[in-house]
Amino acid sequence: MSPQAGFVLMREIVPRLRSAIPTVVHPLSGEDREELIQDAIATAANMLDRVERAGKRVTPGNIAYYAILHMKSGRRSQCQSRADAMAPGTQMDRKSSVLSLEEEVGYDPEIDEPIRLGELLSCSRDDPAMTAGRNLDWEEFLRSHDYRYGVMVRGIAEGQTRMQMARKCRMKYHRMTELNIQMVSDLIDFMEDPIQDAMQVPSWRGNLLVEREKAACRAERRRGWRNNNVQRRGAVS
Repeated sequence: MSPQAGFVLMREIVPRLRSAIPTVVHPLSGEDREELIQDAIATAANMLDRVERAGKRVTPGNIAYYAILHMKSGRRSQCQSRADAMAPGTQMDRKSSVLSLEEEVGYDPEIDEPIRLGELLSCSRDDPAMTAGRNLDWEEFLRSHDYRYGVMVRGIAEGQTRMQMARKCRMKYHRMTELNIQMVSDLIDFMEDPIQDAMQVPSWRGNLLVEREKAACRAERRRGWRNNNVQRRGAVS
């Protein structure tokens, strides 16, 4: 783009876009009006550059007019697809809908706080990949150590007592206790890194936990205020 075209863009086209975009173009999903204005300026700059390269003559009003039409139809400077689920054109065709994870979808009277979409999509259980990896670690550990470790792990999972596990292994109780201590030591040496990973809270879940704790604290304070107000009214009466 030549300096003259840039001067026309900034002095005659940009003011038109700034005055028209907020009133005729409606933001979609996470867009805001300032982003739309900047996107329209980028679209107008591309148009002006193509026209200048082709050697054609157009007025600043024409460039601003067609840039606004692009924005109204869902086209953006970085994407004009109508198949991408995140694209504005796809949303305008009602083929997709983009919602914030903070979107309120209900209300929980127990904590006196709204329920957000992110809380419904999150799950407190481990994902399948993590479960499969943990099973592989356990299989390798049991395969490379004393076979009685497998009997003990299965018994612990089933809620058996140490005496019951000792009978299955045909051992005395004190020997089973020693073997249990030895298994714990071998397990720590073998799974030091996986155990540390399992004890850490996933980073994606941290923000949700913080928000829930804040909501619980607010609900607890509100209940305390209500109880104090009730007690004061009873004392006055």
